[in-house]
Amino acid sequence: MTVDRRAWFGRKRIGWGFSPRSWQGWLTVFIYALLMMTLPACFGTQWGDRGVRIVWIVLSILFFIVFLWKLERPKRN
Repeated sequence: MTVDRRAWFGRKRIGWGFSPRSWQGWLTVFIYALLMMTLPACFGTQWGDRGVRIVWIVLSILFFIVFLWKLERPKRN
């Protein structure tokens, strides 16, 4: 079994910032956006505003961790 070491996210070719480079990166962004939009509608009344904000913060931290883990590393000379 081989380990896939390709980066899911990388620098944009034009402009500043980063963007998804593979289908795994796009899937990660899609799931993150879907959860951020649907969780308040599904559980907002049960959790309240504070609970939804805490979930948003946790999801954002998890997304950021995956982003940094699968980010394209700069090439060293």
